[in-house]
Amino acid sequence: MAKANTVTVSIACGSDTEAQTIARALVEDRLAACVQSHPITSTYLWAEAIETTAEVMLTAKTRVDKLEALEARVRELHSYAVPEILAVPVAWAHEPYANWLDDVLGPGE
Repeated sequence: MAKANTVTVSIACGSDTEAQTIARALVEDRLAACVQSHPITSTYLWAEAIETTAEVMLTAKTRVDKLEALEARVRELHSYAVPEILAVPVAWAHEPYANWLDDVLGPGE
């Protein structure tokens, strides 16, 4: 069962190189236990124009107490003026996985 503070974080990146740099930094800094990357196509409104862009979506597994530091690290490494950083609570997780995540991330606040 997921602990109440487990979240997944979506981060859209402009390139695979940027995505892998951010993913590695989040795991190295123990801000995320695992980060997956997926190629996506995004359609969005920016500067009053509709844009369609190839991006790489990161899904980071972490805890609520890591979000502020995770956001700061992503903003430091990200090329976008307004990067997507969205956290979603996890309703349920396989208990051994949830325990592993906590072990990797270390003590919470």
